[in-house]
Amino acid sequence: MADPTDETALIITVRLPAALGGLRRRSVPDAAAGLPAHATLLYPFAAGEALDEAVRARLERVISARAAFSFRLAGLGRWPGVLYASVEPEAPFRSLYADLLSAFPQFPSGGGRFEFVPHVTIAVDPAASAPETASDPAWRSLPVVQHASRADLIVRGPTGWDVHWSFPMRGEPKPPRRQQAKPRR
Repeated sequence: MADPTDETALIITVRLPAALGGLRRRSVPDAAAGLPAHATLLYPFAAGEALDEAVRARLERVISARAAFSFRLAGLGRWPGVLYASVEPEAPFRSLYADLLSAFPQFPSGGGRFEFVPHVTIAVDPAASAPETASDPAWRSLPVVQHASRADLIVRGPTGWDVHWSFPMRGEPKPPRRQQAKPRR
């Protein structure tokens, strides 16, 4: 299979609250090129010419075996040069990533340079370093519940990012369990 390329990615698309989506569009250059708000599973992934039926079948087998799930975009997180919405619980993403990595060991997310951390990027430098981005009122729209019922393979083309293949998960998502408050004594 071809070497990894930054022209393809496997993602779970999320729907951001309007204000946070606006902040992301202003703060992530690829958002204007059609890159949807998402949690990345595999990036970089296979080159476009390597996206054949064997790759499609392997992706479908892994993703369709996973149950759809609910999660929360919980709050503001940061790394140098990046502001992101944290994801809770992380376990369904980590489990799916582990299964995908078993099927495609040559494509660890981030090229294997970083630990896989499920998140949704909202701002990258220079916007991420601007104090007003982290203090923007849009962050107050979190937490918000999301549902993952499919993963999309997206490809960057001459006019931006487009969905090349979409892979449904099985079943309906169930709401995340809420922790019950302990009774006061």
